[in-house]
Amino acid sequence: MTALAELAAAYSKAKADEARATAIRRELADQIVAVTGHAVEGQKIYEADGWKVTVKAPLIRSMDWAAWESVKARIPQELWPVEMKPSLDEKGVRWLQKNDPKHYAALAEALTVKPGAVQVTVKES
Repeated sequence: MTALAELAAAYSKAKADEARATAIRRELADQIVAVTGHAVEGQKIYEADGWKVTVKAPLIRSMDWAAWESVKARIPQELWPVEMKPSLDEKGVRWLQKNDPKHYAALAEALTVKPGAVQVTVKES
């Protein structure tokens, strides 16, 4: 067996072990929530025989932006619970880099570029 094949097999086993551990952890978390009865939004700390157990129950909110456009006029603007944040258009950056070096050079003065985490996928063939 080649070194790469050995590493791929070990990686695959580690991913399977990780998936099993994640499933067990999630089941235990569900049981903790059931025992504490903590189902409302917010965070609470429970003490149990030397253990400090923190349970957080978030509510994830999202906006239907088309619906927002139809209701926002009924809410004073100073009470609007929205933030419009600028975000980087990665495709646009790559396009400028490839197709318009002059403007990319100007943009590059404001960019920070660093490598992300390398992703590996292993499948048994």
